[in-house]
Amino acid sequence: MKPWTVRLSRRSVLAIAISALVACGGGTQVGMPGTGGTGMYAQGSISGFGSVVVNNIKFDDVNATVQVNGMAARSSDLRIGMVASVQGQRGATPTLGTAERIEVWSVAQGVISQLAAGQFTLNGMTIKTDSGTMFDGVASAAQLSPGLRVAVWGLQASADARSWTATRVAIVPDTAAVSSGVVGVTSGQRLLNGVVLTGTAAGTLNAGDLVRVTGTLSAAGDSLEVASVRLQGPLAGTAQGEGEVEGVVTSVLSARHFMMGSIEVDASSAVLSPSTLQITAGARLEAEGTWQAGVLKATKLEAESEQTLTEVEIEATIEQFTSVANFVVRGQRCDASQAVISHGTAADLKAGIKVKVKGNKAGDVLMVTELEIET
Repeated sequence: MKPWTVRLSRRSVLAIAISALVACGGGTQVGMPGTGGTGMYAQGSISGFGSVVVNNIKFDDVNATVQVNGMAARSSDLRIGMVASVQGQRGATPTLGTAERIEVWSVAQGVISQLAAGQFTLNGMTIKTDSGTMFDGVASAAQLSPGLRVAVWGLQASADARSWTATRVAIVPDTAAVSSGVVGVTSGQRLLNGVVLTGTAAGTLNAGDLVRVTGTLSAAGDSLEVASVRLQGPLAGTAQGEGEVEGVVTSVLSARHFMMGSIEVDASSAVLSPSTLQITAGARLEAEGTWQAGVLKATKLEAESEQTLTEVEIEATIEQFTSVANFVVRGQRCDASQAVISHGTAADLKAGIKVKVKGNKAGDVLMVTELEIET
């Protein structure tokens, strides 16, 4: 069974964003990457393999400890579009690093209840898709339908955490529901994204808590019996070292001071790319800098364009080969029928051949523009 389809244990740890997290019921404070050290911490959607690529940094993952949804996993279990938190060290150049720990968590799982243009509703959460969303099990967002059970990886896109931008959507068989958001309390009932939370674990939550819960959704879809809950707290004030994060601006505090989910960014001294960049709610950015008293002091702030969001690079062995228009590399289906091929021809392609592919996301397919056969 794939580790991202397994129901989480009560002692697993949530890493939606760079923060210290409290495991409800256990009362354990967990130090997140970047705290108490001088290494680096990167968070963003995975855009490549060979080394794990996050925020254009190629992390050597040979000796990295990997967890997917709180379970021990291998680097080979990771997929394009999953949002990863990487703890490690910067390499000899800014685009290289060595990963010591990689954590991946889905933000939602359940049955689609409603569809609208470019988005769908899942456990009360609004999940937005775009050209940067990778799909698995369906060819595109157009094939989603009410009743489909999906898992979602993505970035928080609103201050109340009801809206998320999906970086990956996969069809899954598991029946456990997963939901992320801010807890509300009305007439003594605890609600998450409009769904009533029930069960002993739900009783530990307070209004305003940002959480990720797992459990069983009622047949009517209006209540969720909580099996496990993870409370996201504020970033520890001892955070040190470098930070590089991808996210959506959820609120603007001042002209160059804003929130990306639970991450506070001070870009007052940052170089902007482009220089005309406007920091507005909903903007998708990449911030690079250092941690100071729990705040990411950005030295560089870059807007993510549609082109950069769709670009993928994978260096790996062909796992399955049907034709040049249909083969699988690192779990990703590829179409290289229009690619420029170097160090060989299409006739040389087969399972077991190591290749380096570059291309763009197109639903559940990587449309390869460049393919290099490695000899």
